[in-house]
This record gives sequence, C-alpha cells and structure tokens, in this order.
Amino acid sequence: MRKIKRFKIATRQKEILRKLLRTAEDLKQAGFEDETALARFIAALAKELDPGTVYEFNQDAHWELDAATLVPKEMFSACAVTLGDKVERFLAQIDNPQRLILANTALYEFLRTAILFVTDLIKEQAAKEECDILDMQLVYVPALGVAAEPKLFREAVRLDKALADKTLPVLLEKLNSAKIDVSLQEGLLTPKATVVFLIPWQKKKKKGKK
Repeated sequence: MRKIKRFKIATRQKEILRKLLRTAEDLKQAGFEDETALARFIAALAKELDPGTVYEFNQDAHWELDAATLVPKEMFSACAVTLGDKVERFLAQIDNPQRLILANTALYEFLRTAILFVTDLIKEQAAKEECDILDMQLVYVPALGVAAEPKLFREAVRLDKALADKTLPVLLEKLNSAKIDVSLQEGLLTPKATVVFLIPWQKKKKKGKK
C-alpha cells in the first residue's frame, strides 16, 4: 500500500475562475462584487485543501471483489483520494446557495486534478512492470450539492450501485483508508470530498504481435 498525505496539486486557479464565470448566473447574487473577489474566494478555498491518497496494486484478484464483468479480474490498482476535512469546515460557513454551488464546482475541479496526479503515478508504476493502464472505473464519487461533475467523472465507467456498495468497504479495508482519515459512515465517505476508483492494468503487447 502506498500512502501520500498532504501532497501538493496544481490548483489551476485561473482555469477554475474561467469555469466558474461560465457557471455563475450572477456574481453579485453569489455575494461577489467582481471577478477579483471570486478569484480571492477560489484562492482561499485552495488554501484549505489537505489532499491525501492511498493506492495499492492488486494482482490475480486475490481481494475477491466480485465476479462481475466491470470489476477487473486480474491486475488493477485500487485508489482512494481525498481533499481532507478542513475544506468542509470552510464550506460549512457558507450560507449563500449560489456561492456554495460555485465552491462545490471548484472542489470537483480540485478532485479531478488530484485524481490525475495519482493516475500519473500509477501509470509510471505500471510502465516499470511493462504494463499499460486502462480507463479508470469509479466506485464512489461524492455528491457535492447540485454542482455539476467534471467531464472526467461524467464519462468514466461506474460500477453498478449494488456492486459498488458491496465493493467499497472491501477496498477501504484493503487500502487501510484510515491512514488518510477516510472512513465509511452510513454509506457515505468522510471527508465528503473523497473519490474511490479502480485502474485496470494490462501487459504491453510485444512488437510484431497483435
């Protein structure tokens, strides 16, 4: 099991600002005087991030997840990524519904960046074993209010809910998710901004072979 706690991610604040400006119907309705005020809000939100991840390579399905088609049967990495609980306390102080939507939209973007960071690490690990990684399969994605999920989440394969509900506690136990303070409580993960996913591996095809 590999653990990285309090790693740094590129917060892409200018890119997120542009996205939020497209999302916001009225900045003043969300309590912002102008774009500069919104940019300061994104920066303040980013300071509350406390990312952590645990991921583990599993070979030959010795975790006995399930025989269902969507769960990789051979080689895969299981991963949990969180933005920590400090940001939840920040959001709990927001009582403006429009501002909260913008904050949660930004959180989804921060989660996306954190997942891509971990995926790159797993890709490097797979390459050393002469393997490629396939598209991720989402096991758990938080519902952050009514904010729209990023394209990465919308287009990813998701485990059937019944299968995901069965698989999630097994993965958390195998990953020892408590090391990054992630736990399952009544079907929901805490901290809230946490994603759990699988990344299948496959052996690289040798040149000259189809």
